[in-house]
Amino acid sequence: MNDRNSAHPGSAEPLIGDYHLELFSPPCLPGAPSWSARVTLESDIEAVLPYLNGQLEGAEYEPAAKVLVWKDQRYKFAFRPREIKTGPAQDREEAQGLVDRAIALANDIWRDRERFAPRYDKRPTVNLMQIYRLLPRTNCGQCGTGTCMAFAAALREGDTELACCPVLTEPAHEANRKKLLEMIGGLTG
Repeated sequence: MNDRNSAHPGSAEPLIGDYHLELFSPPCLPGAPSWSARVTLESDIEAVLPYLNGQLEGAEYEPAAKVLVWKDQRYKFAFRPREIKTGPAQDREEAQGLVDRAIALANDIWRDRERFAPRYDKRPTVNLMQIYRLLPRTNCGQCGTGTCMAFAAALREGDTELACCPVLTEPAHEANRKKLLEMIGGLTG
């Protein structure tokens, strides 16, 4: 347990100041060698969520649930009105760095919010099963994942590219490849 103040001396009052940090093993992976961090906030940050949604590419904002989830590289961040969760971290030091990053991001965007347009809507997300149905479903492993379902999940998360599936380059799969490129925005082709 750690109480910490992230306010910077001499700066304007940040949105997030005092907080309480807790490290825990992810519930879905008990005993895993990675950790998640939960920050309980003294202040309510609900007002910054639409601004984060407008600025963070790939953010998933659920206005009714008052939660914004964002993945950056291998790290995930979840922002709620009085809580931030992040992970995976290998140790307390890395977890603290992720927490510091999330808090700085929220404070910076809030401080400069006049420059940004908030986004109050939920961005459409690509359905995992729609991606999977367009894949060859051979489970050949040539893409580096064990199954086509795992490859579909990696595609959706932006962790791989369509080009990693050599079967999709075959003429018989050209129509599905084109549909996949349209579906995922052509970013992984």
